[in-house]
Amino acid sequence: MPESGQRSGGRDDAAASKVLVERFFFPAAAGYGAIAVPLSVHSMYGGAWAAPGLSSPLGHAHELLFGYALAVVAGFLINRMPSRHLALLAMLWLGARISWLAAPGSILSFVTNAGFGLAVAAIAAPRFMKGAKKWRNRLTGPIVISICLAAIIFQAAGLPAPGWIQYLALQESVLLFALLMVFFGGRLIAPAAAGAIQAAGGLLEARVQPRVEGALLVLLILATVLAIVPQARPASGVLLMVAGLLTMVRLLRWRLWQCRARIDLLCLGIGYAWLAVGLTMIGADWSLDMAAGQKVATHAITVGALGTLTTTIMTRVRLLHARRYPGVAWPFPALTVLIFLAALFRLVGDGNPGAMTLAAVFWSLALLVLFGVLLYFSPLLKRSPGQSAQPG
Repeated sequence: MPESGQRSGGRDDAAASKVLVERFFFPAAAGYGAIAVPLSVHSMYGGAWAAPGLSSPLGHAHELLFGYALAVVAGFLINRMPSRHLALLAMLWLGARISWLAAPGSILSFVTNAGFGLAVAAIAAPRFMKGAKKWRNRLTGPIVISICLAAIIFQAAGLPAPGWIQYLALQESVLLFALLMVFFGGRLIAPAAAGAIQAAGGLLEARVQPRVEGALLVLLILATVLAIVPQARPASGVLLMVAGLLTMVRLLRWRLWQCRARIDLLCLGIGYAWLAVGLTMIGADWSLDMAAGQKVATHAITVGALGTLTTTIMTRVRLLHARRYPGVAWPFPALTVLIFLAALFRLVGDGNPGAMTLAAVFWSLALLVLFGVLLYFSPLLKRSPGQSAQPG
């Protein structure tokens, strides 16, 4: 056999030995998210068997962002890796979750959580920074690195316990996750909407909208940097309000109401709308003091946008890998309605134990439905095309 054939065969063998990272991290994130949020509400209200790591708003936010959301980022952005490396990354994530729940602020919690952040940044970021040509595409790497750095800073600040640094790290993380959702939400929705509208006999001219996307990225980067300095927060708020308005304009230009046959696109659009609302609310609170408060406004992003977009994307990716997309559509509206109810009760019921409990219940139900969908369409089950969970 020629040498080139041997090399090609070696590359094929290497590719075959790699596994999809989402196979572990998507169901792990869904399962953990379904448990952690109601457990944190239970713990914060002084329930029996409270988890130390979830007994405060700081701990609640930490696990939502760095436990749940960062696991989704790992599953979505890393794509494939050798099974041995995936096992090590999974054990690091599991160790980080257990150590934070049992002993937040401990050396073990610092090592495992910081280690997971470093690993995700080191694995996910370089391929975006090397392979992309346009500056907008290269930003994915620095955004992921910044999110992971915020996770590490949060852990480091917990050792000597200066709480303001931890709050700052969480605040910056919310804006960085919003930046990531603005970018990837647009890259997912735009081409899919164009294809759906074209299939219906129409034409979508405003697709990625590079100028709008570039303006959004610049606005959000500047707002994130300015938000570090308390005196500059009003200016950051103005930028966030403008970004929220531009996000909504971009969404409307996709004309998703013409994609009624693609319920998944409508659900992604609802998540993107939550993002626009959340950015505007936080901006109004910081600059005009007109919103209900930063804590309430933040949940439009962390529950409404993050919840809707992550559950929809995880379902979409798993169905694509199972070759059931877009035929299986029922999970998308179910997940979106449950997340919408969770966000609604969280926004209007701040400080009300009943409303907080309902928000946690709806969130948990959404993640449990997602967990079931991810397991049902797991490649390990190897279902035939005729075996579908699609009603009717």
